[in-house]
Amino acid sequence: MSLRSSGTTCAVRGCHHNRTKLNLWLQQECYDHKPLTKSECSCPQWFSFYRLPAAEEDRRIWLRNLYLKKPPKTLYVCSFHFVDKKPTAENPYPTLWLGYYRPPEKKRRKLQRKETGAASAGVLKDECGGTNSKAQVLDGRNSERPK
Repeated sequence: MSLRSSGTTCAVRGCHHNRTKLNLWLQQECYDHKPLTKSECSCPQWFSFYRLPAAEEDRRIWLRNLYLKKPPKTLYVCSFHFVDKKPTAENPYPTLWLGYYRPPEKKRRKLQRKETGAASAGVLKDECGGTNSKAQVLDGRNSERPK
């Protein structure tokens, strides 16, 4: 069964909580209250959704915290992004796991090439055992083949 979104989706970048996942969780059997489902028992809900507030100042702070270039018309944020699992008087704005704090990217290390003893001295040996200067081998002037 695919978990297609029902329209109520958390607006935080990287958060995949939606109403369909919540409804499927509510239909499961509760482990503590065995015959009851999770929607029928007294256990707390896994997560819940909160809409963008109507007050202009609060709306501006929510949108600034979420850092969305184009916010959706109906914006929902799940309870995972609030300190108290819901907007309260002390913590009315979403501040946790907002999706734009990423760990720093790993820089690629540069390869260090090791030079061999003969190559670093500037002298290369050919197949016959003779020595050629490095400049002659690289320029291709010494292109004689051993017989």
